[in-house]
Amino acid sequence: MLLLLPGPGTLAADTSTAGAADPGLVTSEPVSEEASTAELRAQLDDLTLRYDELLADHTSLQQAVDDLSSQRDELARSLGHLDEIYAPLEADRQLLFELRKGLPETRLEAEAQLERMRSLALTADPARLGQLVDRVGEAAPAFLEWRFTEYASDAEAAQAYLDSGAGAFDTTLGEFRNEVLMSVANRLDGLLTVIDRLR
Repeated sequence: MLLLLPGPGTLAADTSTAGAADPGLVTSEPVSEEASTAELRAQLDDLTLRYDELLADHTSLQQAVDDLSSQRDELARSLGHLDEIYAPLEADRQLLFELRKGLPETRLEAEAQLERMRSLALTADPARLGQLVDRVGEAAPAFLEWRFTEYASDAEAAQAYLDSGAGAFDTTLGEFRNEVLMSVANRLDGLLTVIDRLR
């Protein structure tokens, strides 16, 4: 049997071919690393962008929550103010009704009415009406005495009115009525302000 052996030139050519490295294989690992790094940077940039967007959304949501909380607190204060002014408003209504009625026909009823007016005034606006309604009460006895006394003539009644000081009651009651109207007007302005806040 004959064995075919490669010649020296063939071996040299094979040896040189075997020792030569594939250019693609030599540069494959650095290129792969660079691609991975670029991809990671792109992902990091994307995550950073999304984080900034979420942070902006969170800030906007937090601002919306703060605004709603502020509106809720304002509404609660307004509703609380409505509760606070209900009793004074009701006292105003009844006080205006009493002032429109005029004095009753008997002294006892007149005294009872003046006492109701005093109680209502202290409920409605004690700071503004308290001292004035007390002055009305102080002037009332002389007036009621004159009012429920029988006189022989109008001239005698007129003179008694001047002499007894009954006129102080009418003057004080007029001042009281004006202050009641001012107090009611101020409270209505406050109520309208509260209503505007609730809209």
